Amino acid sequence: MVFSLNYLNKFLPNKKLDASVEIALNELGFEVEEIKPFSDVKGVIFAKVISKELNPNTPKLDVVLVGTKLGNLTIQTNNQILNPGDLTVIFPIGSSKGDHVFGEATIKGVNSQGMFGAFSELGYDWELLEKENQVLILPSDFASLEDDPMQILGLDDLMVEVSTTANRNDANSYYVLARELAAYYKTDFVFDFKKPSKTFASQIKVQRGDADELNFLEAKGKVVLNFEDKLLLAKSGIDTKHPDAVNLTNLTLLITGAPTHVYNKDLIGNNLTAKMFSGNLTIFGNKEVDVKDILAIYDENGPISIASVMGLEAFKVEQEATNLCFEIGIFKNELVRHAAKEIKLLSNSASQGSRVISKEATLLGIKFIQSYLSNLEQSNLITTIDKVEQKQIQIDNNKLKTYAQVEELSIFSPAIEQLKMLGYIFDEKVVTVPNYRYDIVLFEDIIEEIFRFYSYANFKPISIKNKPIKVKPINKDKAFLLAQGYNEARTFTLVSKERNTLNPFNFESSVDLLTFVSKERETVRNSIITSLSEIVLYNQKRKMSEINFFEKGMINYNHQIYGLASTTKGFLDIKRDIVNFLKDDSLTFVPWKDCEFIHPNVSAKIYKGDKLIGWIGKIHPRYDETGAFYAEILDLEYKTNNKFESFEQSPLKTLDLTFQIPLHDYIGDKVAEIKALANVFDIKQIDNYLKQDSRSVTLRIFANEEAITLLDSHYNK
Repeated sequence: MVFSLNYLNKFLPNKKLDASVEIALNELGFEVEEIKPFSDVKGVIFAKVISKELNPNTPKLDVVLVGTKLGNLTIQTNNQILNPGDLTVIFPIGSSKGDHVFGEATIKGVNSQGMFGAFSELGYDWELLEKENQVLILPSDFASLEDDPMQILGLDDLMVEVSTTANRNDANSYYVLARELAAYYKTDFVFDFKKPSKTFASQIKVQRGDADELNFLEAKGKVVLNFEDKLLLAKSGIDTKHPDAVNLTNLTLLITGAPTHVYNKDLIGNNLTAKMFSGNLTIFGNKEVDVKDILAIYDENGPISIASVMGLEAFKVEQEATNLCFEIGIFKNELVRHAAKEIKLLSNSASQGSRVISKEATLLGIKFIQSYLSNLEQSNLITTIDKVEQKQIQIDNNKLKTYAQVEELSIFSPAIEQLKMLGYIFDEKVVTVPNYRYDIVLFEDIIEEIFRFYSYANFKPISIKNKPIKVKPINKDKAFLLAQGYNEARTFTLVSKERNTLNPFNFESSVDLLTFVSKERETVRNSIITSLSEIVLYNQKRKMSEINFFEKGMINYNHQIYGLASTTKGFLDIKRDIVNFLKDDSLTFVPWKDCEFIHPNVSAKIYKGDKLIGWIGKIHPRYDETGAFYAEILDLEYKTNNKFESFEQSPLKTLDLTFQIPLHDYIGDKVAEIKALANVFDIKQIDNYLKQDSRSVTLRIFANEEAITLLDSHYNK
């Protein structure tokens, strides 16, 4: 937002702001993008027309005699609109605009001692103030000839462009920014709110509806915006050729940050609310728009405006309107943004209303309108806002000491006194936060406020202790997988909800994003294979058939995992890679047959002890066309406890045992049973004879003589 330094000075009667305000604003946490003079003119003066006549040598020039504080001057102009008694502004001899210095000149045989000024020459965008670019004519009592136009017309102003942080939408207003500067400079802040001279009871009834809050205020009489305020609007790039009631709503937005709308009360009903609307509307400028699901302000007959975005042509205010109804509301940010997109126009009101507006800001906006129209008869405030409770935050001095790295907190006393000027109340145990600071929720936020006014420049830099605390061993996992023939892949952690069906670790819930840029990236995957299978398919479509990928990534709520994908390796190959990768031959591979997304004939879960750490196999052909083998292993801290035993030189003995088990049972249970009974060196399956309802599986056991004897006596009784 661009601020006028002259207007900010009105709030600080005992402090004259200058270009050094940039330092103050930066220390307060705002970013000053640019400070520049509003106008490049010097030496202009007021002049009153005494007489005029045509140049005898051309009918296109008027020779005008004007009175000034320098005496009477003769100036020629081709803008033949001046009449005796008119007050205007001139560039006398010696004045300048930019690098051009004005002097005396002879035009068509007649001397001209300067030039008349128009808004465009003075630095204003004339299109925001007048219908035509012409010589400036002011009310005859606007100023005396002794007054300085540089001050009266604000030509000596400095314009300050300030970028506020996302959490400080309240600071997009003169009121809040001036108050912050007053606290920074420890000077008085003055804003004289006047009370209405006459009041009446409004017949309006308001219901909140789909709005967060709604406020209405009626006024009877003609609104007249003073010339100085119109100039402020023009400096801010706002068109002032609207009726003054509309100009007042724009001024309210600038001063208080509250988006405001005004209706002709004679054209609207008494029962007002906010509801969703879809259909055709005619907005200001007689522009027809077709909108869907926008928030509109309604009376009993239908929509009367688009909430915080744009008014409707049928209910607009004309200059002569004397029954007015002002509206300031709080609406959901996303609805304001959506409505602006629907009509393809972003008004100043919509830009501000699409961010957080506090209840305090809306009430301040109403208070400003009441003060500005204090000479008009006004209604009571019609509002949905209940009593505004101030937020209280527990004080934690230990936390303040930790963040500040100090023990003596008295150094922050001046900063706390400055915060009190902004409405903070510091008690022994709690801080009461001013209502307009909607962003203050934690004591850390209070600490940041204290530091802003204490100044970060007062914190002395501390050198970094460049001393290693812990030596972390090099992780060689990726190098190992590369050596096994896998290439590293990088995929998105976020996937669509439709594709996030594979959940091998049975997570109870998915991690969905509250906001997302695409439906393809709206939730955190529950399996890394969801992403790996996508790039396998992509490469297969590129006629690449030999694919070996690995990736380390995240699934669900910050679970780190390794994923493998291969079209060249089989189940046993990948199983061997996993055992070697984890350096653990005690892993158990259990057939996986109860998941609809997993191929039941070639897949197994991987257990370490009784803990599921991964799986290996294929995705069911119903859901996958790649035909690749996949595996994923949770990235845990696998610790192998190596035990060294004395070497036994005697040869190993063997024992063949045949077990009859149900046809679809897993022989692994018997293997685990054997290992629990005796210390065996190895077990191999040497035969698998299938019967109608069962199968006979023969296992060959390698062990020392003692273990073989024990197993033989146990199974061959």
